[in-house]
Amino acid sequence: VIYGNFKIRAPWNISIGKGTIIGDGCQLDGRNGLRIRNNVNMSTEVYIYTEQHDVNDPYFASGSSGGCVVIEDRAWLSSRTTVLPKVHVGKGAVLASGALATKDLKEYTLYGGVPAKPIGVRNHDLQYEFDGSFLPFY
Repeated sequence: VIYGNFKIRAPWNISIGKGTIIGDGCQLDGRNGLRIRNNVNMSTEVYIYTEQHDVNDPYFASGSSGGCVVIEDRAWLSSRTTVLPKVHVGKGAVLASGALATKDLKEYTLYGGVPAKPIGVRNHDLQYEFDGSFLPFY
């Protein structure tokens, strides 16, 4: 399910797995590759970037600052979160509302803050599978 008002850069470099939900207002950047696995939940206004400027580059170029982002099965990126280039979001990981992922997120761990830090642990026995049904946003 992909809700409305979203933006996608370089869609040919993005793969989205079965049962994934992409909320309204999300922005997905595929310029350096974006791999979204199965049953991932992205809430409203999630931003994922695979490219960014290098603050130390004399020409403000990207250099080697960009890279692929991978989001594993049953991860949950809550509302208004941001994931930066080269981040790997582990299976079942949760990024709490408003958080900024600058580094890899470990499996079944809850993260919050700017930058995101571990704040809890999630159940390891997740069995849900999204079937494509959804409630429309009005």
